[in-house]
Amino acid sequence: MKRSLSLAVLALSAMLPVGLTSAMFKAISTHMAASNGLSLDEINYLNIGFTIAQIVTLLFTPLIMRRFRPNSVLCRTLVLAALSHLVLANTIQMPGIHGGVWLVLGVCASLIMVSVNLLVLDGCNYREMTLITALILLCSTLLPMGVYPWLLSWLADTIEWQLLSYLLAGILLIARFQADFIADVAPFDSAKKSHALPYLIMAGGITLAVFLLMRGSYYNWFDHTFFQQATLVVALLALGAMALMKAAQRTGHTINHKVLTNLHNNVFMYNGFLAGFAVTASGALVANFLSHVMHYSHENAGLIQLPSFLAMCVGMLISVAAANQNRFPSDMITPIGVVLMIISIVMFSHLPSYVGPEALLFPLCLRGLGVGLLNVSVTIAMLAHFKPEQRPEGISVFYICRTFGGLIGSAIFARIMQVTSSESMTELSRTLDHGSQTIEQYTQAVQRAVLTQGFLPSGQLNAGQLSQTLQLEVSTLSLNNTFLFFVLAVLLMAPVILIGKKMVKKQK
Repeated sequence: MKRSLSLAVLALSAMLPVGLTSAMFKAISTHMAASNGLSLDEINYLNIGFTIAQIVTLLFTPLIMRRFRPNSVLCRTLVLAALSHLVLANTIQMPGIHGGVWLVLGVCASLIMVSVNLLVLDGCNYREMTLITALILLCSTLLPMGVYPWLLSWLADTIEWQLLSYLLAGILLIARFQADFIADVAPFDSAKKSHALPYLIMAGGITLAVFLLMRGSYYNWFDHTFFQQATLVVALLALGAMALMKAAQRTGHTINHKVLTNLHNNVFMYNGFLAGFAVTASGALVANFLSHVMHYSHENAGLIQLPSFLAMCVGMLISVAAANQNRFPSDMITPIGVVLMIISIVMFSHLPSYVGPEALLFPLCLRGLGVGLLNVSVTIAMLAHFKPEQRPEGISVFYICRTFGGLIGSAIFARIMQVTSSESMTELSRTLDHGSQTIEQYTQAVQRAVLTQGFLPSGQLNAGQLSQTLQLEVSTLSLNNTFLFFVLAVLLMAPVILIGKKMVKKQK
């Protein structure tokens, strides 16, 4: 009990800075850009680098954990992350240094997350593991989606954002002190791994793939030659890495092969991909609705989502309770979470441009409940499933699948929204050219209505006003259509969960 309490405190102090760091780009990107003399488009490259560093580090994390052991890695990483935040706090108008620091923070985020999970799995029984895992997800996932956007926006408008880095550095150093009192995981059994070359090729492919997914809209996706060629390069790198890894199996199966060829393991990886796809993509669409249709600032958008965070916590508690008793099948929690998210997005798809804040409360809370059920249940089931000797590879691959699910979902629906917005605006704007009959009729009608007030609007002014109104309606229409595409995509993907579970039962 004492060790589990120590692990819970360590998880809290280590994962809080990780969650806050990951939320900084969404909430205070304008302040970060101003302090570095960068545009918002340029600051986006730092976010891309941070994400690439996270995923590439997850690729190499099993090698690191088997060589240096989790608690040793955690102690060093916490100090490195604290020093990185101190550099952020003390450098202004130095974008190059900031870029390097964010790469280091991305590496630290992945190592901290996997290390903490391994320590919790080794030092706790099943019931304690479910509770601490929920705490980890609260800090790393639920708070960044529900509270941090409002909190960080409010702090950035109140104080200098660099002061936040001092706070995070202090929390990380406290976590480093606590880690000294945690017993390390027993050394992992030696396991056959592939040579370094496939890992390096895969790292190159992941780097380019993440860049394309997060930067594709800049190149107008496949309409641009560079994007087409880069996608081909990613495919070739992936095939090359797979061929080399396949060749390595001739002298005996590697640990990665054993993990990834197990059907039950693949079901958990797919669940992670679906969770990332649904949660991240729906979150991006809702954020677009709040910013482009409701015209909320980051702070107001975060404030209105606070009730959603409470619903996430309720979903988290239900997931933990279901995992710790046998009266209700915990396998049903994941599908219920998916259904709730689908219902909430369908409700969003019917909201007009003139909707009031009170109409957003129920769909936001419904989505929050679905996120809590889906994310927490999937992660708890995954952590409880893997055998101790498979945990470094299993956990790392799971987080890679979940992250890529979010990136792919966000990229797909960003493209759909871009296409539908462009088509709708082009079609509807044909009748709104200055001097057209529609504008003349509208101008005459307004003139007759306000002639007694001494105001005669011009056709050019009316065209501009109509264009603004049309822009809002087009944004609303394109988002509503994209919401429906999201529902369709999840409905097509979700049955695979049930099919996979049935196949696993038959295999047993």
